[in-house]
Amino acid sequence: MLNIKKLYKMKNITFIFLTIIILGYASCKDPVEIYEKYVVPNGLSYPMPAQYAIARPGNKRIEIAWLRGVDPKVTKARIFWNNYTDSVEIAVNTSMDVISRIIEPLDEYTYSFMIHTYDADGNVSIPIEVLGRVYGDIYTGTLTNRILKSNLYDGLDLILSWSGASASELGIVIAYTDIQGNDRTMIVDPSETETTVPDFDYNKPLTYNTVYLPDSLAIDFFEAPKVEITVDPFVQIPKNTWSPYELPGDIGPVNASLVMQNIWDGNTTGNGFHTVENLPLPCMFTWDMGFKAKLHRIRVWPRDSADDIWRRGHPKVFEIYGSLDPNPDGDLDDSWTLLGHFEIVNPSPEIEEPWFNAPMVAIARAGFEFEFVPKDMVSATPAARYIRFYALSNFRGESEDQTTPISITEVTLWGLLTR
Repeated sequence: MLNIKKLYKMKNITFIFLTIIILGYASCKDPVEIYEKYVVPNGLSYPMPAQYAIARPGNKRIEIAWLRGVDPKVTKARIFWNNYTDSVEIAVNTSMDVISRIIEPLDEYTYSFMIHTYDADGNVSIPIEVLGRVYGDIYTGTLTNRILKSNLYDGLDLILSWSGASASELGIVIAYTDIQGNDRTMIVDPSETETTVPDFDYNKPLTYNTVYLPDSLAIDFFEAPKVEITVDPFVQIPKNTWSPYELPGDIGPVNASLVMQNIWDGNTTGNGFHTVENLPLPCMFTWDMGFKAKLHRIRVWPRDSADDIWRRGHPKVFEIYGSLDPNPDGDLDDSWTLLGHFEIVNPSPEIEEPWFNAPMVAIARAGFEFEFVPKDMVSATPAARYIRFYALSNFRGESEDQTTPISITEVTLWGLLTR
């Protein structure tokens, strides 16, 4: 059984409140009235029966509980089930407010329990029936874990995104290892749809499983099978915080609709970013990612326009620079680190006008992906927040006096987020 104090406290608070409610309700009514119609004057004597009996379900067991009542003559009680073929006896004394007994082991089933109380002379009360369900392997086999929609390592913490919880969920238990090597456990509340796992060591697996309480009075928890995940810290860098970061010497857009923001709008077939035309190459432009990352790879989509693909503004040779604190004068000095030098190669140079060739258009529209460094070297590379795209040439021609534009539809980066 899961030994979690928080969950245990939640469970028992429910029972305490229920006890208070039934005690309060019972105090509003004369107990004699409940059973006096069964009393025969100068005849049989009936001990007071069990008051406000409840059944608290469990795992192959059940707890039957009731209020003792005010009859001081009651000395014992007996609980019967299976049509009176099975029973247990409980000693009763006047110091008890609540009488209870856990019955186990029991098969998974819904039972009818009959409670009788007795006095010292052997007189027996009228029966009080209470129905209760016993859970077991069949119920446990139906339990599934809450869906983990996504995980994102942000350089120190792991962010888990969950689907909504079911009504009977009590929480999710997460076990992981932190960056100091300590084994840690945390509990996700059912109301929570995003969980931050602090100081997460992505080199170690994380396990989680969902815990259920099938009934608000249940005495046992039930667990879905544990799930183990290995987190890949190399993620697609989120673009929702990217913004232009104009520096002296940077090139601007040719008009107000072909701006730099288009290269991180998620649309690989849109207008994209089209720079000012007829300026000498090389040229450069800069953006701020809004957070630090160590980059692993990049994918670039040239502008998706028939007269730009493989000519005019389609980039050919370019470099990517990164910085944490760029020089405000805009120079490519030692405040910038060269992260990668790349070339887009025309796979069919013999085709004089490839932009009219359907397979060549398809290649360009798929984007061009390059690796900064292999994954096992990323952690040793410098982090960057500011990215500078430095275009050295395009497919406009092979002369040394090449000119702009540079046209790009979308840029996507992958890497390791850092703090």
